[in-house]
Amino acid sequence: MSRRRFTIRHQAFGLLCTLIIVGMIAGGCAAAPAPAAQTAPAGESALAPPPATEGFALAGGASDEAALAGAPMSAAQPRQMIARASITLVVEDTERTVSTINQLMAEMGGYVSNANLYKSQYGESELLQGTMTLRVPAERTDETLARLEALAVSVRGKTLNREDVTDQYTDLQAQLRNLQATENELRELLAEVRAKPNARPEDILTVHQHLTNIRGQIEQVQGRRNMFDNLIALATIDVTLTPDPISRPLVIEGWRAGVVLRSALSALVDALRGLATAAIWLVVYLLPLALIVALGFGLIAWPLVWLVRRMVRRAPSGVA
Repeated sequence: MSRRRFTIRHQAFGLLCTLIIVGMIAGGCAAAPAPAAQTAPAGESALAPPPATEGFALAGGASDEAALAGAPMSAAQPRQMIARASITLVVEDTERTVSTINQLMAEMGGYVSNANLYKSQYGESELLQGTMTLRVPAERTDETLARLEALAVSVRGKTLNREDVTDQYTDLQAQLRNLQATENELRELLAEVRAKPNARPEDILTVHQHLTNIRGQIEQVQGRRNMFDNLIALATIDVTLTPDPISRPLVIEGWRAGVVLRSALSALVDALRGLATAAIWLVVYLLPLALIVALGFGLIAWPLVWLVRRMVRRAPSGVA
């Protein structure tokens, strides 16, 4: 009886082991197709990216840059600002102030981009006035305005405006990256088309035309970005210079008899001087000149009168 129980237990244990082995084999067979699906073709790396990633990486990462071009700007990126200011100065000596401003620009690392200076009549003198346009490093705008104020007797007005062009500048950079990536792809395509044995001239010309068009767009975007770079790096300051005498208000004095009498006497003296001067010219210059002219006329007319009289006297005797 005990031997029979031993046999039954041995058979049950063998059946259990068989079921475990079959289950392990079945699980291994079910998991086997997954690695086979990822097996790379011959000649390619088994670690190659999936098709979606492969299509995203275009022209050596150019598409990555293009896709990231529209991403929001990092908070650490500095803002791009264009500064423009204007100031009206009342100065004692305009010429000296202009010379000082030129020295100031050399000190600040800027320059005078435009100057319109002219002289205007004010009373009995001519005074220099006009406008100047200055370009200074943007970070020294406030310092330059303070130095200009120190040159003036008074400041008539001052404005300062800073325009944020960060979005426009970022868009230009994104456009430039995309266009440059497209240009690189077209250059590679042009090289491939030329390398083909059966390449047609019209195919090469078509790619070349697209490449020329992209190059023109790149130059336009670069020109706009260069303009922004200049405006961002250098602030523009418009300076108006006004001489101090012109800035003073005109004061009209009241009527005073003494002043009028003095003016009348001065005018009378001037009139008498004019009459005396005319009499001197008449006696010293005109009378002698008239005598000389009369004497010359007499010397010419006397012989003619004598000749006419003689002819008249001889005429009756001849008729008789």
